[in-house]
Amino acid sequence: MPSPEETKRAIAELREAIATVDRTLLSALEERARLSRQIHALSEGGPTTIDVDEHAWLAALEAHATGSLTGEGLRAIFGQIRAEARAIEQPVRVAYLGPEGGFGYHLSKHHFGAAATLTECSTVSEALDEVVRGRAVHAAFPWESSVEGLVQSSIAALAGTELFIVGAPQMRATYDFMTKTGELTDVKRVYATAAAHAACELFLSRELPKVAVTDVRSPLIAAQLAHESPGGAALVPEACGRDGELVVARSNVGNIPDLSLRYAITGDRPAMRSGRDLTCLLFRVADKPGSLFDVLRHFAERGLNLKKLQSMPSDGATAEYVFYIEVGGHQTDRAVVTALEEVKREARYLRVLGSFPVG
Repeated sequence: MPSPEETKRAIAELREAIATVDRTLLSALEERARLSRQIHALSEGGPTTIDVDEHAWLAALEAHATGSLTGEGLRAIFGQIRAEARAIEQPVRVAYLGPEGGFGYHLSKHHFGAAATLTECSTVSEALDEVVRGRAVHAAFPWESSVEGLVQSSIAALAGTELFIVGAPQMRATYDFMTKTGELTDVKRVYATAAAHAACELFLSRELPKVAVTDVRSPLIAAQLAHESPGGAALVPEACGRDGELVVARSNVGNIPDLSLRYAITGDRPAMRSGRDLTCLLFRVADKPGSLFDVLRHFAERGLNLKKLQSMPSDGATAEYVFYIEVGGHQTDRAVVTALEEVKREARYLRVLGSFPVG
């Protein structure tokens, strides 16, 4: 059994070895960034396309892993490295559903890299219009909640355009209570958006019933005011508070614990086939017995797995409903193509919203 002094010395040696590895990693990352800049220089002025099958790339890396990192950890680390490289190679403009510092802002930064140019939008339609008008390459907005399900207003807004879903990343949508010290006893005022205030009302009434809450326009402003004000605190997504040099006093303080959101990433051209895709579409059928079955059977007959089916009111004065489905496969896969050809004959309306990689 080593003595405390021997243990301390051994840990110090390991820390020094880690510092050496970190410097090697830094050198490798800088070389990777240099190569990405060369790609950018060669492709500048060309179309904004991603010529890397990122799922296959990650799978190849996992195949070479020894197991010291978990698969989830490896994917998270290299996924972020790829996002930053993508932003160097093909800087993109992204219109996201605001506010600045909110969930959409941080998801866009994580997905597209810190070098991406982000434009805050107040509505999904506004974000989509930025892409339609060529002022942004992609739009990012909530598509589905783990509690409330599909965001029907987002689906309706996308259906009214000719854009496609090209990605559907998920993120935890939880709020942290953050201060400069990490202590509740120092808090004299809380800064939060109206949405964060409402989402964390139970925590505030239970833990800080006598502390004033000031509503602000964005989580970024909340974090800044909390950092600048004596006794200030903020209810913000963790990444926002960390950027503002705050410390988590209480994590995940929302009324709904562990809420997650699936976002839609949209663009003006379909996503590449990855081999692990979902296709989502809207359709309307005639109001007669068996009409829904007549559409869905075309997917079953071709061995396509129906992942999601939901009806929702149709826009307009009629009381008609449209159906939203997600089916396994890419819209260019032969089985999906032939199924859609048959669906067109049965359905009164069909809109393929896009295909995107999953997993």
